[in-house]
Amino acid sequence: MFTLTARIENCFFTPASEKYPDPSYKVQLIGDQLTKDGQVRKEMLTLNFPFEAYKVLETKVGNVVSMPIGLFVNDGRLQPFFPKGRASEIVTAG
Repeated sequence: MFTLTARIENCFFTPASEKYPDPSYKVQLIGDQLTKDGQVRKEMLTLNFPFEAYKVLETKVGNVVSMPIGLFVNDGRLQPFFPKGRASEIVTAG
């Protein structure tokens, strides 16, 4: 498991539909990504979250938080995800 530290910019959800029967809860985060030459680039990341984690993050918009994330490779790209059942591990950083 890895730890992500980033500022929460936005929380939104997509309601259930005929095609997707479950609602989708998403959070947009901004964090620092180091470049090869040591510079810092701001990177926005949009992740899906289970409802219980979404409710925690929704109250922290504008704050920097740390949370566990998992990683997998899809089509040669590293994809982060928030593991289910880990909402209690989201903490306000700094």
